[in-house]
Amino acid sequence: MSKIVVEGLTKIFGPNPKRALPRLAAGASKEEIHRELGLVVGVRDVSFAVEPGETFVIMGLSGSGKSTLLRCLNRLHEPTAG
Repeated sequence: MSKIVVEGLTKIFGPNPKRALPRLAAGASKEEIHRELGLVVGVRDVSFAVEPGETFVIMGLSGSGKSTLLRCLNRLHEPTAG
């Protein structure tokens, strides 16, 4: 049994961020969401499970959403979905 399970976590910043979810589901890019709706996609559809005893590493380029993901996990940011 997994100790941590995350399914479909998405975080969008801006007013009324849930309006971007259908566009993301249809395949719109982060750039399209920003241009069309003025919203910023911080994390998009992240899923993973961490089993007991596992070491889990989050790696990525600057600005890729690592800190936003951790802030959603510890509830400093409320996820938009997931």
